[in-house]
Amino acid sequence: MLKLKYLAGIATILLCHLSWADGFPDDLRVVTGVSFGYSDFSFDEKLDHNISFPSVSVPIALTSGNWQISANLQSTLQDADISEEEDVGKASRDDYDFTVGYRATQHWTLFAGYKYGKTSIQFTPRDSEDDDELMVTDESYKQSGPFIGVSYGWRFENAGSLNISVAYADLSATNNFSANTDDEDEEGESDEVIEFDDITGNVTGDTKGLSYSVSWTMPISSNLLFQTRLKLNDYQQDIDYQGTRFKDIDETFTSLHVGVAYVF
Repeated sequence: MLKLKYLAGIATILLCHLSWADGFPDDLRVVTGVSFGYSDFSFDEKLDHNISFPSVSVPIALTSGNWQISANLQSTLQDADISEEEDVGKASRDDYDFTVGYRATQHWTLFAGYKYGKTSIQFTPRDSEDDDELMVTDESYKQSGPFIGVSYGWRFENAGSLNISVAYADLSATNNFSANTDDEDEEGESDEVIEFDDITGNVTGDTKGLSYSVSWTMPISSNLLFQTRLKLNDYQQDIDYQGTRFKDIDETFTSLHVGVAYVF
């Protein structure tokens, strides 16, 4: 929750500054709010099942004319339980993005920005749960980099607006892979073909892929908005490890949030 307080503090300072400053465009608007929902993370090459957790999203946007600058923080509200073959544990997820958009026509908007996402997991071997000394292993999957996209919107007289978008991301990945607890050194193991589960330590990779989103905004009053948004990140990662190249490793992140926003 510290991240949320930090972003809320930035929003408060920005709003106060805007209210006291002179020389801003007359049509400048600040939009911020909060939404809650669920997120789902899939990494089939490393995890036996998807990770699902409740999450919160806090956006803030400045609009003027056809331009918009926005930032968004999304974070888990509660750690998810992990259950692998030999391990149990907890997982969390944090995402940040900064976007600049330009409305080219009544319906089409072009945008670009920078994003960061990290999934963090703490594994505990099942056979160590009864030991006096608990063995905890940290693992994480992080991506960051630029993206560019386009969106198309419809406005309805009595039903708000509907917006769909697609974006392409070219990200750098940093993975911290822990060793599998069910792997034991065997004679001749070095002669075996390296599999993805054999990767350990800090490993970098290149991640590319598409993001899709559908959002609906409905005015509640002149300043208050109801919002809902479904978003899917579908990425593929390439990793080189000890002379072996693993291509198109799938990672997906899906989120559905519902909340309110206020226009200042």
